[in-house]
Amino acid sequence: MKRPASLVVGILLLLMACAQIGRFLLKINVIAAGMEIPVWPSAIAAVLLTALGIWLLKERNR
Repeated sequence: MKRPASLVVGILLLLMACAQIGRFLLKINVIAAGMEIPVWPSAIAAVLLTALGIWLLKERNR
């Protein structure tokens, strides 16, 4: 049985990965609580989010 919730979450994870890649490539500064968040964690987040999104979508197709 296809699970629509897993499709939605998989797509959201891939969209979040795209946002992180965009932040990394465009070097967009983010300031939270007065502290600047470095750009390099966005690259790690993009890889992890992409892996999770693809894993979830593959799992859905079983």
